[in-house]
Amino acid sequence: MIKKHLILILSILSSTALIGIIAIQAFWITSTIHQRELQLDTVIKKSLIEVVHNTNKYEALKRINSNRKTRQLFQLLNNQGGLNTLIAQNKTDTCTTLEGKVEELWGNQKIAMEELVKELFSNNSYKTIQERIPMPILDSIIHAVLNKNGLHTNYIFGVFDRRNQIIYSNSKKNISKLKSSDYRLSLFPNEFLGSSAYLSFIMPHQRAYVFKSMRLLLTLSTLFILIIIFTFYYTFTIIYQQKKISIIKTDFINNMTHELKTPIATISLACEALKDNDLAKTEGTRNRFVSMINEENKRLGVLVENVLQSAVLDRGDITLNIESINVNDIIEKAVKNVSIQVEKNNGSIEIDYKAKHTIIEGDKVHITNVIYNLLDNANKYSPNPKIKISTEDIVNGIVIKIEDNGIGISKEHQQKIFEKLYRVPTGDRHDVKGFGLGLSYVKAIIEKHKGKITINSSLGKGTTFNLHLPLKNKNDE
Repeated sequence: MIKKHLILILSILSSTALIGIIAIQAFWITSTIHQRELQLDTVIKKSLIEVVHNTNKYEALKRINSNRKTRQLFQLLNNQGGLNTLIAQNKTDTCTTLEGKVEELWGNQKIAMEELVKELFSNNSYKTIQERIPMPILDSIIHAVLNKNGLHTNYIFGVFDRRNQIIYSNSKKNISKLKSSDYRLSLFPNEFLGSSAYLSFIMPHQRAYVFKSMRLLLTLSTLFILIIIFTFYYTFTIIYQQKKISIIKTDFINNMTHELKTPIATISLACEALKDNDLAKTEGTRNRFVSMINEENKRLGVLVENVLQSAVLDRGDITLNIESINVNDIIEKAVKNVSIQVEKNNGSIEIDYKAKHTIIEGDKVHITNVIYNLLDNANKYSPNPKIKISTEDIVNGIVIKIEDNGIGISKEHQQKIFEKLYRVPTGDRHDVKGFGLGLSYVKAIIEKHKGKITINSSLGKGTTFNLHLPLKNKNDE
């Protein structure tokens, strides 16, 4: 048998290891979440830089395509070609001639470039931000960039002027959040006089997005942790149950040894006394010892029968001899068997037959044993037993009530008393012996008859057992 202190040490070590595993797992999960958040932050910032680049590219192309002079200047720059082209086309020219052509080309490109820049800036001198980059266009650019970078999620953006006043936004409810957003950058960073507009960006439920991206990892981690906790709990529950069963079995063996030794010792003494010729000559003395041997032999038989019945109930192969029986007759027989012990304890038994329908179908021997067991318990656990047994009619059945004025049973023990080998602690009362088999047997037999047993009890106020039995066993229908 595992010692109690060893179980305690194993519990502490296992609990410490379990807590350590959970803590390490939680640390790695937290670290992974933090890394994913940093990665997401980097991707968002990179995407916004790309948005600004595409926005400026869109604006430049729009300016070029919207103005004929600008388009002609841009085309002029493209058509003039480079130095390599010029050299390739003039291989036969002299150095002086070639140098002159290069200076001419260079001068023309410079003039065209100055004209193009002047024209581009003059085109935007009086344009509003909405005219330069309309909100639907900016929205489509942001959407395209985010999708390209793998961010398939909702977003909120807004464009603000130099005074931090809103120009436009795709969500009017989040203006204050946009003003304080960490994702804020110049929409036109290349303007000579400083940017005239700023793009502010918010990704709602950013942490939820991270958790969603880690959904499989988090689910598996949580599942494995729960499995470990359940396995730990179940294992130690089994260990403690086995420990409890071991203690109960030891107590059972001790009680059984005591119960068996007492009648054996009595029979042995009686036999020794009968060997004495002087005592054997007296008829009354001889009869008394013979009667004593007979009673103790019956007692041994009852003890052995209880153990055997318990084994049969465990296997589930108990066979009932069903017949029509009168409940009143069964009660009379059980009361007769237990009345002597009750009278020895200066007690009494009161019978109150209220039921009009008393014929049930059941096993006469087992039903008698059930009532005898309950009466015997009432006698054992009552200092001066006042026992009352009564019957009442119910729909399609009968109730047998057995009340006593004994020590009672607390709520915490009432659900356990029907467990095999379980015995309610009796404090200083060490004279009450038993195997803890009686009530488990009672419950099993009543349920075999399609009935049920209930209990009402309070400490110091006695106990009432209620046996509900059908008038006809359903197995016979």
